[in-house]
Amino acid sequence: MGEIVVGRRSVERVSNPRDAEAALTWELERVGSTAWQDWTLKFQRMAFGYAHDSGWHDSADALKWLDHHALLHEGAMPRGALVWYQAAADRIRVACSLGSGQVIGPLPTGEVGVVLLTDLSTDFVWSDPHFPFAD
Repeated sequence: MGEIVVGRRSVERVSNPRDAEAALTWELERVGSTAWQDWTLKFQRMAFGYAHDSGWHDSADALKWLDHHALLHEGAMPRGALVWYQAAADRIRVACSLGSGQVIGPLPTGEVGVVLLTDLSTDFVWSDPHFPFAD
């Protein structure tokens, strides 16, 4: 697929096992589940088809890595993008964009749901669904 060149670093780009639409379908099938509480990164990784660990400790670790590699964006997020937001108590969480300002993922209340991002946070960035260490 090529690579993204960031300064002197390069980040290899690979296709995810599931494309964005398949990942969103997987997520929508789990709306209402409380099995994913506090596992927002694992939920997104599995939605995009990765069964094994992402190589990041948690969402905050992933966000730092993406920021270090200049892979984060501000503004309107496209459908299928990962949306990184700050929840209560400075906790970083990740959801997936459905478009029109809506996101899906394990919510701070515990269940998987669909909500307007602005109901969760006004402090967010987004990235392409990129899991460079997952397999």
